[in-house]
Amino acid sequence: MAFPVDRQTLVCFPAHDGGRRWTVTDAASLSLQNQVALITGGGRGIGAAAAEALARKGAHGIVASRTKEELRTTVARIRDQGLSASSMVLDVADDRAVEAAFAKIAAGFGRLDILVNNAAIMRSGPFADLAMPDWDRLLAVNLRGAVLCARQAFRLMREHGGCIVNVSSLGGVPGTEKFPGYAAYTVSKFALTGLTEALAAEGRDCRIRVNGVAPGAVDTAMLRQAAPHLRTCTVPADVAKVIAFLCDPAESGCMTGATLVINSNL
Repeated sequence: MAFPVDRQTLVCFPAHDGGRRWTVTDAASLSLQNQVALITGGGRGIGAAAAEALARKGAHGIVASRTKEELRTTVARIRDQGLSASSMVLDVADDRAVEAAFAKIAAGFGRLDILVNNAAIMRSGPFADLAMPDWDRLLAVNLRGAVLCARQAFRLMREHGGCIVNVSSLGGVPGTEKFPGYAAYTVSKFALTGLTEALAAEGRDCRIRVNGVAPGAVDTAMLRQAAPHLRTCTVPADVAKVIAFLCDPAESGCMTGATLVINSNL
């Protein structure tokens, strides 16, 4: 089922909740004031939009990416609005780099309240012909990177609680249409949805909420490069709105273990 987007209100529904709908609206309040948020893959696309959306709610956004120029552009755009953000060069698939990044956050801020696991890459090609190094690299970024970051986030959050949002994909939801040539990406997103449910159970006793979003095709540079044939009316800001909703305990404090499907194509 597809729902139109009016840019003010976005209708979405949990992947395994019988089509129950949530209405997500733009919030003007600074409900995340003084909170610290790390957004991986934050240099462009969904990650950049999520960093901006969280900053608008009062959070300090630590925007992480491997690409320095994209980081500079995103952080400058957020700061130009009078909002708070900083940058961090990070390859989430690098164990030592992730450990060092979280140590830096702990030393500089003393806490982490929000993690948005958004970093992802895409490789396409017939399954039988896909080189295993390409398969391994995709899973290292899309899945293992999320595991490494979530593991470190748990260590910083377990004393005071927090929120993790995993950015999955409609392709990672059972029963949705799948496309040939994207086996590795699909597998990584299925695993990320499972990780969301598993970590929600792990975090329940220490007040760490873990949820996910599963957007369909989104108009991003990655989509245009990897799957230019897919057409969509969904833009990164639409997904960012849902991420911000899930990060805000005033709006979604009762939710954990849910993956919200965002299927807004007309």
